[in-house]
Amino acid sequence: MGIETEARNFISEIEKLHTIQDIDVAKSKFLGKSGILTQEFKKLSALNSEEKISFGKKLNSIKNQIEEAINNQVKFVKKLELDEKLQAENVDITLPVNNEFGSLHILSYEIKRIKDEYKANGFLILDGPEVETEFFNFDALNIPKYHPARQSQDTFYIEGFPETLLRTQTSCVQIRAMQEKGLPLRMISIGKTYRNDQLDSTHSPMFHQIEGLVVDYNPINIGNLKDALNRIVAFVFEVDSDSVLLRFRPSFFPFTEPGMEVDCCYSKENGNIKINKNGNKWLELGGAGMVHPNVFKACGIDGEAYGFAFGFGLERLVMLKYGINDIRSFYDTDMRILKHYSSISNN
Repeated sequence: MGIETEARNFISEIEKLHTIQDIDVAKSKFLGKSGILTQEFKKLSALNSEEKISFGKKLNSIKNQIEEAINNQVKFVKKLELDEKLQAENVDITLPVNNEFGSLHILSYEIKRIKDEYKANGFLILDGPEVETEFFNFDALNIPKYHPARQSQDTFYIEGFPETLLRTQTSCVQIRAMQEKGLPLRMISIGKTYRNDQLDSTHSPMFHQIEGLVVDYNPINIGNLKDALNRIVAFVFEVDSDSVLLRFRPSFFPFTEPGMEVDCCYSKENGNIKINKNGNKWLELGGAGMVHPNVFKACGIDGEAYGFAFGFGLERLVMLKYGINDIRSFYDTDMRILKHYSSISNN
């Protein structure tokens, strides 16, 4: 049987194969080290020059035909395998729907709740740049040049821009709002802030702050502040406002006069915090106070103005509400934690 006949037979047989493994076995028998065509090439050494040229061309032509047939069959088999796989993985639209979808992160859920509540009550929901200038973050808030908060051990300054920093508080949003919108103004701001803190169970170099501001040319007093704080604590912890008992402790903040730390009465039940005016413990929530006159001046507010402001760390409130012991849990990628708290927030 001549090599041409054997090549035709091989091509005919190769077209019947339907697995890559079978094609590789057949290829080895014809083109391998001991293959039929390889043995024919070895005969060239016994031929004279003219015969070598003629026979060599014929063998190379046969080799090209064989390789083309193999490549075509490989493509055909791969397409066949893909079609079978697609057919096997075809979606049955009559099957029940998978109801496991993505959900809001617990912080995103609480932020949305608070924003929706305050928007419904006529407050502006505002935010500003996270990269701020010293004027908006410190100067306009009556924080003097020598204040420790302005030092690099507490604040992230932008290299090459000595008066530019990552905002340490959302109070700078209040300054921008009063400059742009004037008085009267009722607003809240919830956003990321940055402090040069070591990451541990209760501290983070990045955290969210919720800030509230109510200012007007008409008199506003501490009684109004107390009522506003009572409302937000009741809303965040989802209790009746009559259950909330607040305590003010005098404290110094450059941007308030007077300034105070705000505590809330609570009790512990089964290891969980319960906001309760009949409780026996006090929970520190954050800072508040009446807006300092120098802040109004820095904002270009003419005339006598009144107002209050408060600021709480959002992560702290959420940790207290849900009994979370480690702030790092909010930014962990452990799906067990994420699913657990997302299931709570989406109930």
